Order: sequence, then structure tokens, then C-alpha cells
Amino acid sequence: MNIKKAIFIGALLWVIIFFEVSILMFGFELEKTSLYIVHYISSLFLVSFVSWLYFRGRTGNIKEGFFLGVILVIVGIILDALITVPLFVKDYGFFIDPYLWGGIIETLIIAIIFGAIKK
Repeated sequence: MNIKKAIFIGALLWVIIFFEVSILMFGFELEKTSLYIVHYISSLFLVSFVSWLYFRGRTGNIKEGFFLGVILVIVGIILDALITVPLFVKDYGFFIDPYLWGGIIETLIIAIIFGAIKK
């Protein structure tokens, strides 16, 4: 596993999602439920894209897909704790939101599937 590449890709995913959610919230003025439905659908493509970037030119497996998913989630949580919560949300209760956990589970599942099919 290439940890540096996985961390970089995790940061890239966080930046892309940050802009995507900002556009959905402020550009389209979607309410929370609609926002997350659209976000979950777009996350399917975003996480697949960054997983493809990670596995490009190499073979994968379920184990590596799982570890990639874990790194993507950890990097996202760290960046949310350092940037999103203090600057925008102002409440660390953000981390117990079931919608957030849905996205975390989705990220793990997509990365695992991508690693499994990249054999």
C-alpha cells in the first residue's frame, strides 16, 4: 500500500467534496435531506474516481481497498475537524450526524468494491 498516495488522494477527495457540498448548499440552496441524497449519488462517482486514481496502473484486492477506504475516511475526518467544524459548522456534534456516517460507510464500501474488482 502506498500510504503517501492514499493520504494525498484522501485530501483530494475531501477538497472535491467540500466544493461539491458548498455548491449544493449555497448554489442550489438544497435542504439537508435533499443535499445528502444528491451528495450520496455524486459520492459514488467521486470515490470511484479517487479509487481509480489510487489503483491506476496497479492491481488491487479487497484488503487494499479496505485500507484505502479507511485512509480516505481518516483524512476526511481530520480535515473536517481542523477546517470544516471550526470555520463553518462550529459544533463538533457534526461527527454524530447519521448522514455523515452514511457517507463514511459509503466511502468504505466503494473503496472495497473498487479494490476487489481491480484484481
